[in-house]
Amino acid sequence: MQALILAAGEGSRLGFDLPKCLVEVGGRPLLHHQLDALDRAGVAEVTVVVGHEHEKVRAAAQDRVGLLVNERYAETNSLYSFWLARHTVSDEVLLLNSDVLFPTTLLERLLSVHGSALAYDSGSGDDDEHMKVHLRRGRLNRMSKALEVADTDGENVGVLRLSHHLADAAFEAAGWLVREGNVDDWVGAAISDVAPRHSIACLDVADLPWVEIDFPEDLAVARDEVWPAIAALERGRRGARRRPASSKHDVAREVAR
Repeated sequence: MQALILAAGEGSRLGFDLPKCLVEVGGRPLLHHQLDALDRAGVAEVTVVVGHEHEKVRAAAQDRVGLLVNERYAETNSLYSFWLARHTVSDEVLLLNSDVLFPTTLLERLLSVHGSALAYDSGSGDDDEHMKVHLRRGRLNRMSKALEVADTDGENVGVLRLSHHLADAAFEAAGWLVREGNVDDWVGAAISDVAPRHSIACLDVADLPWVEIDFPEDLAVARDEVWPAIAALERGRRGARRRPASSKHDVAREVAR
C-alpha cells in the first residue's frame, strides 16, 4: 500500500503565505498529522506532490516521504498534481488531500474494505465549496462541486483508497483531461469519470471528527473542536493497546459474578 498526498497549493485563503499542509493544528503541521495517521495504519511509503514553498515542505517532512514538485502549481489544481504522480504509483494507493484533518480510524475503515473505497460524510454537502458525491447502491456514481442538492448524498472527505486497476484508470482519465486543457480542475473530475465503470465503495464517516481546512473559520473549528476530539480518540486507541488481555481465570470470575 502506498499513499499519495496532494499538497501543491498555498494557504492564501487562510491568510498564510505557506503551503496549506504546513498550517498548524494542535501545535503541529497538518502534514505531520496525516503522516502519523498513515504510520499508525501501517502505510509507510508516502509520496507528496508539492508546489508552493516546496523547500519548506521538504524540511518539515525530512526523510519521511518522497517528493514530486508541481512547477505549475500557480496555474493548475489537484488534477494536474495527481497526474504528475502517474509514474510513481505502482500499486494500490491511498489518495489524500493535504488540507484534511482526520483520525486514524478513518484510514482503518478504508483499509478494511476489499478494493476501492471513498470516505464521505452524509451529514454534509450543502455548501458550494463541498465536493459532493452521488451514490448508487452504496457505490460512487458521480462526484462534483456542482451537483444539485437533490442528487447529493454527502460530502467527499478527501481520502480515497484506489485499487491498482482503478488508479491506472484514474491516471488515464486525468491525462485525457490535462490534454484537453483542464489543468485547473480537481482530482475529483478524474475519479468521477471512471466511477461508473469501476466499483468504488462509499463509507459514511459522519460519526467521526474530521474537517477540510479552506477558510479561517475551518481552521478555528479544526483547532477548537475537531483536533481535541481526534486526540481523545487516539488516546483511547493507545489505552486499548496497553490494556492487558484478560486471563482465563479473570473471565471465569466475571462469569461467576
